[in-house]
Amino acid sequence: MNNKIIILWGFIVFGLVISIYLIGISKSDEVKYNELKESLKLSINRYLDDYDLWPTDSITITSEELIENDYLNDLVYEGSKCSASVVVTKASSKYKYEYDISCVYE
Repeated sequence: MNNKIIILWGFIVFGLVISIYLIGISKSDEVKYNELKESLKLSINRYLDDYDLWPTDSITITSEELIENDYLNDLVYEGSKCSASVVVTKASSKYKYEYDISCVYE
């Protein structure tokens, strides 16, 4: 084979490996963030069930409120302490959750 073709294939394979690695890292972060949101949602649902606070319109629940009432230990994302405010809105027969999560990175 010609040396130029071998070098070209080397660059193509290297580029593909790097691309797959970067996509994997970004998806890993997305999965962690979705797990954080799901944990928060489960805590909110337990809290709303126990206090019968399911909204007919909307209600805002904070992570501090969940922590104070022992529904959440703490809110940590990638080693950083976070706080959240979640608006729960009744949409037909389901509830919609809008998350506002902020983390302090040190």
